[in-house]
Amino acid sequence: MKKLLPFLIVGILSCSKEKGSQIKDLSFKTIDGKIYRWEDLKGKVLIVDFWATWCKPCQKSLPELNEIYKKYEGKVVVIGFSKDDNEDAVKSFLAKVPVSYPVAMSNRKVEEMFGGILGLPTSFLVDKDGRIVRRFLGYVPPDILEENIRRLL
Repeated sequence: MKKLLPFLIVGILSCSKEKGSQIKDLSFKTIDGKIYRWEDLKGKVLIVDFWATWCKPCQKSLPELNEIYKKYEGKVVVIGFSKDDNEDAVKSFLAKVPVSYPVAMSNRKVEEMFGGILGLPTSFLVDKDGRIVRRFLGYVPPDILEENIRRLL
């Protein structure tokens, strides 16, 4: 039963309220100044992760998301939106826990596009056409995330 508990939690916390919503108006500026628009991302599977430096499950998932980003380079884009208030704190944290994928500061517009953020971490899986196909609230084991990614590739 202990081995099944994480899968049950993911299943319970996974929500499809926003399933089918489009994110084709997504645009953001990363903490290192790069600007992304939907045109830069279309045709790829997206993992959009809302996180914070103080969130322990987020700290666990960042290196795992980075490995997924590297493994599926060119096919899957991970985007991290930090819910921290201070961009300098995020940059300092990422100096210690580096990631290769784009990281931006979260804002109300982006959060509303995804139906609001109820807790951290919250991750969304978006298909190549910009449709939200899955929402995960809480830590997601990488094998579960990869299983969902493979279905979209």
